[in-house]
Amino acid sequence: MNKSKKPTFREFLKSQVEAGLPVFFDGGIGTMIQKTGFTDYDIPEDISIEKPEIIEDIHKAYLRAGANVITANTFGALPLKLISAKYSCKEYIEAEIALEKKCIEEIEAEGNTRPHYASWDTSQIGRLLEPMGELTFDEAYETYKEAAMIAEAAGAEIAIIETMADLREVKAAVLATKENTNLPIFASMTFQPNLRTLTGADIRTVVVYLESLGVDLIGFNCGGSLNEDDKIVAEFMRYAHLPVCVEPNAGLPTVINGKAVFLVGAEEFAEHHKKYRGLGVSVFGGCCGTTPEHIAEMVKVIESMPPQKRKPCEFENATFICSYNSSVQIGGNAGPQIIGERINPTGKKKVKEALLAHNMNFVLGEAESQINAGAQILDVNVGLPGIDEAQTMVDAVKTIQGAFNTPLQIDSSEGPVLEKALRYYNGKALINSTNGRQDVMDKVLPLVKKYGGAVVALCIDEAGIAPTAEGRVAVAEKIIAEAAKYGIPVRDIVIDTLTLTVSSQQKEALETVRAIQILKEKYGSQGLQFVLGVSNISFGIPRRDIINSRFFAMALYAGLSACIINPLMQPMMETYYGYRALAGFDENCLDYIEKYNDTPAPVYGLTAEQAASARGASSTVTKAKSPETAAVKLPENLTEAESSLINIICKGFKDSSPDATKKLLEEGKEPVEIIDRCIVPALDIVGKDFEVGKKFLPQLLLSADTVSNSFAVIKAHLEASGVAQESKGSIVICTVFGDIHDIGKNIVKAMLENYGYTVIDLGKNVPAEKVVETVLEKDIQLVGLSALMTTTVANMEDTIKLLREKLGALGKTCKIMVGGAVLTEDYASQIGADYYAKDAMVSVSIVKEVFGK
Repeated sequence: MNKSKKPTFREFLKSQVEAGLPVFFDGGIGTMIQKTGFTDYDIPEDISIEKPEIIEDIHKAYLRAGANVITANTFGALPLKLISAKYSCKEYIEAEIALEKKCIEEIEAEGNTRPHYASWDTSQIGRLLEPMGELTFDEAYETYKEAAMIAEAAGAEIAIIETMADLREVKAAVLATKENTNLPIFASMTFQPNLRTLTGADIRTVVVYLESLGVDLIGFNCGGSLNEDDKIVAEFMRYAHLPVCVEPNAGLPTVINGKAVFLVGAEEFAEHHKKYRGLGVSVFGGCCGTTPEHIAEMVKVIESMPPQKRKPCEFENATFICSYNSSVQIGGNAGPQIIGERINPTGKKKVKEALLAHNMNFVLGEAESQINAGAQILDVNVGLPGIDEAQTMVDAVKTIQGAFNTPLQIDSSEGPVLEKALRYYNGKALINSTNGRQDVMDKVLPLVKKYGGAVVALCIDEAGIAPTAEGRVAVAEKIIAEAAKYGIPVRDIVIDTLTLTVSSQQKEALETVRAIQILKEKYGSQGLQFVLGVSNISFGIPRRDIINSRFFAMALYAGLSACIINPLMQPMMETYYGYRALAGFDENCLDYIEKYNDTPAPVYGLTAEQAASARGASSTVTKAKSPETAAVKLPENLTEAESSLINIICKGFKDSSPDATKKLLEEGKEPVEIIDRCIVPALDIVGKDFEVGKKFLPQLLLSADTVSNSFAVIKAHLEASGVAQESKGSIVICTVFGDIHDIGKNIVKAMLENYGYTVIDLGKNVPAEKVVETVLEKDIQLVGLSALMTTTVANMEDTIKLLREKLGALGKTCKIMVGGAVLTEDYASQIGADYYAKDAMVSVSIVKEVFGK
């Protein structure tokens, strides 16, 4: 092929998708390394330098099978992961990309005329980002930045960010690559059997988040069975606008003759890809267990199908925003949404005082009360003279996202504040706001494009607020046209036609509503949505609730998609739930019934005492048992202070737990009482919620951090009293030799320590001999082993065998539990483990069983 005429990967992808033609990636690298039988390396990246012919043969086999893109053997080559490696990040990446380019040249010299592309491949750092862990967003950004810049300079033609479990880490990797290179980006997640990521994001949220980052290609890889993958693909394609790549495993692994074997053959693998092609998938490849035979069969089957141009997805013009694991549709078939307005100092003395004092516990309380009252989105505005608004905004956003997964509206008139908040916000935010003034659009719209988001657009420009609906429509259309220049679709614009005070501008109240109707008629099919600050209508008049709720009903009927209100105001919420029931957004009126079934109706024309008497016994409501306590039996006769600490732990309010613990100690509670009556029951509640899918990893770890803060107070109290805290038992844990990933291990460690066990963490890439030595030295009863990569599962089995051999020779035994993304319960049994821990809470149950406490 004449390389001077080869299109860039971005151009190639675009032309193939537009023509309805497929693009092919390669298959498993680790699988092929295992097949060679070569094991003389510390990490797989060593092979590209020390035994390059092995990697060359793998790349060439995949290119001959029909792959357009070969995956670099740089999966773990990140500065933060290579601290104890033989070579530097630069040496690994340069050596590997040179190999890729050499292989492409040789294959093309054979007459292979497909366009071929050398990649830079990267994945998880192996450490949890804050607030779940200690790694900062900026530290993650810097390590990806360094690797991405090396890769581009070495000649990489596409960045593959794959097997990702945390969308916040994906954001760091994508921004680092976008801001420092011109590489096209493929962002790929991995899902658990519950069809969520490790941090709890469902598929819709993943698609919304990834697309907001401005990458070129999205998808998923690795994971579980092909039947699970079928479900993931179907859901992906309901929401995706970008091209989608699917790279599944060849099923789940099993052990045959001591080796990990994937039993799905090439024909079965290709048949599933044929289904994916029919659903609209454009890019195909394989992950663990797949070989050149799988890819060759996949290419043959897909290329035998006629061109299939992509159809619009089911939610083509839907407006979504999201947090790290939860998404909200604004308007459309989801109906209107509530944006809680209370985290805003304007006219709110207590909020102002809290922000000036940097009291984030107050902010958390405001967030919680609004979420409990029914807000689906929270507005966050911290604009005050005398504070660092940008840093306070970031702190508020991080604090709220540390405790709740509700999407946020970032509200500021200052560009630097918006930029800093959007950079650290974990999700696709609603951005409040731009308007029709050119200087404001020039400031805000580039940020919307850079960081992704939906933007609130006010119908005001250099001429002020137009008195008529037509004037406001003209401003809205100017904003829509300007946004289009940045590639911001109509579906990501939420128009505010502006609520003016009815007492002074009475005629214009109807103009606000009419403007919504005109714009909805013209742009509704393209996904344009509408928002109002409803309570502005009633400034300066008595009984504001009457005017607010009636105007709210008018606007909802006209097509209002979202409303910025105080969700604690019952008349507004009654209007909202009533409208949703009447308009058909609340199917079978279930939400309305749940909300108001046990609520007594107001009795008009009577005094409060007469009303209470008139309601009689019907006003007595038996409250349902709190869902937090329904699954776990709490100790009897809990004091208010004990209940408070349990509640704080369950909600993950880590800054509040030290004072709550101190209060119990001051009241005379013994440390063991606090642990047994508060901490352990609270952790059990959180654990049960995690098991049934009510809470996810971020909340689990935040509760663990909250407990750690309580234990710090208890430990200080015991030390001052000259008493040592008793351990329930000691466990050795590590990531096995050859594997430098330890996220799962660290999660397990955090949970076990909070249940009172001593965890001896040997770290990652730990030789089997070191595990045995520690077990014998410490007389350990339980060992926990972790592995993420298929290439290191054999080392896990070797570690188990060595433990059994050495302990058996001394007449000793210990129990072994294993966990990791590539393991299954059957696989764990086959390699000789006693227990399979699919997640951290299962690990806790196993440890309780082993130690009997």
